[in-house]
Amino acid sequence: MSPLAQSELDKLTIRIMKQLSETDYACSSLTRLTNGTTNFVFRGALTHPLSPQPPSLPSEDYPQGHTVETVIVKHTTSFAALNKDLPIDISRCIIEASILNLLNDFPDTTSSVRIPHLYVFNQNTSTQVLQDIPGVVDLKTVLVSPTANIVLSRSLTTSVGYALGSWLRSFHSWTSARSKANTIKIGHNEPMRKLKYLISYDAFIKSLEQFPDVLGGYKEALNDVKLMASKEFERTASDDQGEEWGIIHGDFWTGNILISEVQPSTQEPKLFVVDWEFVQFGHRAYDIGQMIGDLYERQHFNDAEAALWIIDAFIKGYGTVSEDMAFRIAIHAGVQLITWVVRGPPLHMRPAAAVQRATGAMKLGMKMVLRAGAKDKKWFETSILAGLFRND
Repeated sequence: MSPLAQSELDKLTIRIMKQLSETDYACSSLTRLTNGTTNFVFRGALTHPLSPQPPSLPSEDYPQGHTVETVIVKHTTSFAALNKDLPIDISRCIIEASILNLLNDFPDTTSSVRIPHLYVFNQNTSTQVLQDIPGVVDLKTVLVSPTANIVLSRSLTTSVGYALGSWLRSFHSWTSARSKANTIKIGHNEPMRKLKYLISYDAFIKSLEQFPDVLGGYKEALNDVKLMASKEFERTASDDQGEEWGIIHGDFWTGNILISEVQPSTQEPKLFVVDWEFVQFGHRAYDIGQMIGDLYERQHFNDAEAALWIIDAFIKGYGTVSEDMAFRIAIHAGVQLITWVVRGPPLHMRPAAAVQRATGAMKLGMKMVLRAGAKDKKWFETSILAGLFRND
């Protein structure tokens, strides 16, 4: 990876501040946040705080007369924020702004899950100004914390998992009811659809090839899965589609879920779904399977037992799916787990303990893919994905 040099980042920050100075969101300072992977994300201190807060913000989150003093500034470039040598189409910020504006009409199906408000989007500068949520941290950070198994009680994690699953089902259903024009406009996020395929189905066999003892003689069967997925990614929002297809978040994992401060006594923390640039037309199993695979990754590599409780509650919250859908979710969860290798430094630069644990993750991920491809329901009924095959 080749990030911007500090001098380059300083110039970029000054340029963004100058652009904002000509708007109602002028900032006296910008502090870069570490959770920007493909975009540059900052917390901006407003020169002139907004008072009162915009009426579109939930009143239960902000007391009457609350003054907004900080915002999130998200700036998009034609390359990844963490790797200037990785080109990414800049149109992703236009799609993200479009879905955020559309989500202003999304009903509050659950009081605990929301989407941060987009204040303004400047397409000419590829800059978004978003609601800053005080006192939150991403769910991944909570799960990998050394105190995760102490802070995250079973009742708390069940609440979180169920709320996320229920919200995701509502989001998928809601987008199905949108006009065909909106579906095509939002779903035609071709650059990010290609990137999603590249980092998932185009990468999972290559990942397994780094573990030849695990891959064994299964490459041909796995190639059949890759071919199936490549045909899926050729489908567009203009095609006839079943209920398992539609607009998806596209990057639904714990790093994109913000959670309010967690205390052992907290029963229902607030959750916020962020980073919508991957929103696209696709199989809904991609959203469900990515979250499940990511959660199991947290358990496997970080001993976060709470992640397994979240998985079970997440599946229950999403609700009943067809058997074919359950198998498709299992495949995607397995692919997500296998591609652990591509999310970070090369294998030889990983800590030895992590590489040793990776063998177990690769074995399980491959089993998920192969057993689901063979529609082996009996195997799944005693696995961590048993909930997918319950009909209650």
